Amino acid sequence: MIVNRWLDGFDVRLRPVTMDDLDAMMTWVNRPEVTQNFARLSRAISREEEAQWLHRTLESDADRLYAIEDRDGAYIGNAGLHQIYWPARAARLGVVVANQQGRGIGQQTIKLLSAAAFLDHGLHKVWLIHYRTNTRMAHITAKLGFAFEGVLRDEYFHQDGYHDMIRLSLLDHEFTRLRGSWGL
Repeated sequence: MIVNRWLDGFDVRLRPVTMDDLDAMMTWVNRPEVTQNFARLSRAISREEEAQWLHRTLESDADRLYAIEDRDGAYIGNAGLHQIYWPARAARLGVVVANQQGRGIGQQTIKLLSAAAFLDHGLHKVWLIHYRTNTRMAHITAKLGFAFEGVLRDEYFHQDGYHDMIRLSLLDHEFTRLRGSWGL
């Protein structure tokens, strides 16, 4: 079990999000410097809208949403397995580091979220997409060994323009090979 555990060498842990996390989520959901890479958050989101989204996500069989916490128990952001397609055991990874950016938190979170996907949920594949211009995510995923799957041309319309997205993935046997070097 990866979720709700502190692992040696990690400054963060994942725990299931609850409706009680709504106020913490509202501290970043309308901050453009945090949400600039998320088309869903390209306009101001009301507390009621975010509560509805959170409720739907928590009730969904196709989503697993986690809060990212530091060792002091402070909420840092969210990480999730989304669009889970159980017959293929595949899911999209999503990470929002709202606080304490630039400290390796995103990389640690992707490692933990991948471990939760493969070890806790028995998935076969995780994938993610990011804007072609998101050099931070490109660096992290390359460092972690995610495989390039392709370019989704003009995939997102965001901030008055179309954007190419890069899709990458990790398979369960690749995770098994990498997990020791990840500290898992």
